[in-house]
Amino acid sequence: MAVLRHLDSPLDGLLRRAAERFADRPALTTAEGTLTFAELDREADRIALGIRRTARRADAAVVAACTLDAVFPAVYFGAVRSGLVLALADPAAGPEAVRDICAAAGAEIAFLPAAAAGPLAGSEARPSGLHTVVCTDTAAAGGGGSVPLKVLLDAGAGPALPPAFKDADAVVCVQRVAHATAGVRELRLSHRHLLANAAQAAIAHRLDADSVVVNHMQAYHPSLLAAAVHAGAEQVLVADPDPCAGMTVGRRLRATHYYGFPARLARLTDDERFATHGEFPPTGHLRAVFSEGTALEPGIARRLRDTLRVPVLQGYGVGALSALSHAQAPGSLPERGAVGAPLPGTECRVVDPVSRVPAPVWSDGEVEIRGPQVPSGHPEGWLATGDVGYLDLDGGLHLVTRKAPAPRTPALV
Repeated sequence: MAVLRHLDSPLDGLLRRAAERFADRPALTTAEGTLTFAELDREADRIALGIRRTARRADAAVVAACTLDAVFPAVYFGAVRSGLVLALADPAAGPEAVRDICAAAGAEIAFLPAAAAGPLAGSEARPSGLHTVVCTDTAAAGGGGSVPLKVLLDAGAGPALPPAFKDADAVVCVQRVAHATAGVRELRLSHRHLLANAAQAAIAHRLDADSVVVNHMQAYHPSLLAAAVHAGAEQVLVADPDPCAGMTVGRRLRATHYYGFPARLARLTDDERFATHGEFPPTGHLRAVFSEGTALEPGIARRLRDTLRVPVLQGYGVGALSALSHAQAPGSLPERGAVGAPLPGTECRVVDPVSRVPAPVWSDGEVEIRGPQVPSGHPEGWLATGDVGYLDLDGGLHLVTRKAPAPRTPALV
């Protein structure tokens, strides 16, 4: 596809190109301040060098919790730039779950918030290969055997090391997702998979260099991170759990896009302060609200749409933090289970779960997807999701039931 370019490049090339094109423009804004694209790229460089000088094996992995802060983007691109495989952890996972993730991935280094870093580093059951636990809370001083982030950043000072990238089809990120019958499965994502999805998501969400994206999620979804960097958009991270916090910050910074998750969006519409957020003028900056994660109730979507006077759109992907495959277009009406059409270059079908024969339109079956962002061992490239849904006459996907959530313990997310 013409819109999917640079697929023979390293994933971290997204950040490198953004730093070259938009060096002094804001990349990340948090309550602590703003990082430009050039500054974020330099932080990723330091982390990459720190990882390569700390790792003992070339085939080791790095585990990182997808925390909603300015550290995770630098760790994400820095780990990729280091040449080691990256495994992602839910920041809400407990110490035992994180320990199992590190063991399953064969991790030597883990980047974790203080709540997980201290207990894991000080545990006698720490995986034998895990020799460095980095505490990513910038205000924390480590503890319990973990080291503060500054220690690893200091290790990344000095002359640059040779680039680690060799092959766009090399596995760069390993994730495990649940399947209703097959249990936990491993998805092995390459540079090419993740680059394609960054471009697809940016196109579907209409992100560009003038976009200001408020992220009011519980965790940092890598597909949304990469899409914003691909587009050169500013990301505003709001960690405050107050349901109105994201909208308040977004109005002040003239946000064009708002990302939230269904439970918080429901609390937002129930909040007595919500009505005041509908005071955007007709030519206001906000273009759309995106609900990521489980299904958003149509009634809540309608209240959001009618008060804010912008589309409220849902998307769908395999796994909580995995690649996006579907997105609703502006103008889509709130409907139970509707998650939109496949992203550019992506195909979707619904099959009989036993015979694997494609089901007719409007008939329930297991959802399968294939596309440039989808790793699959199937000879024809189809990935069985384990979710049940049906297709309408326009090819839009409607979910009936989603697979059971991945077990907290052995699963990478």
